[in-house]
Amino acid sequence: MRTEIIAAGVMVASAVLGVRYLDMASPKPQTRNLATVTATTSAPTKNQWGREVRIAASRDHQFYVDAEVNRRRAKFLVDTGASYVALRDSDAREAGIYTSHTDYTYPVRTANGETNAAFVTLDEIEINGIRVEGVKAFILPDNQLAINLLGMSFLSRIESVEARAGELVLRG
Repeated sequence: MRTEIIAAGVMVASAVLGVRYLDMASPKPQTRNLATVTATTSAPTKNQWGREVRIAASRDHQFYVDAEVNRRRAKFLVDTGASYVALRDSDAREAGIYTSHTDYTYPVRTANGETNAAFVTLDEIEINGIRVEGVKAFILPDNQLAINLLGMSFLSRIESVEARAGELVLRG
């Protein structure tokens, strides 16, 4: 069990560092696959450093968190394998993000198959005081995304992400 926790921590740290490294070299997404697209940021943004959020693993060994997108609450699955935050269309609308049919121009692959997504920049995502502004995200139709994904476009911009002893620790 201890070896698995250490391995998970190393994987999360590697993913964060890898995305930060690739982020500097990539101006815009070239591949449109939620699990493999490199996160990009355009300019330095304000983060709330010094905060810590602990998320206990659920019964299915996943990490779920309530966050605020543009100051509206939404539930997320923390997914270090997703390069971008992915929002269900209904949660995006709740957060004041309105897309039209013509915005869905990015082909993406999800667990539910291939679909088109809209690429947006969220004003902010906040989790218990850890706030990141200008987060890149994909908006997907509700029938293609069971739950919102908190991907690396958010996670790579906080101070650290660490898995240990059945919990995920976010610092920012």
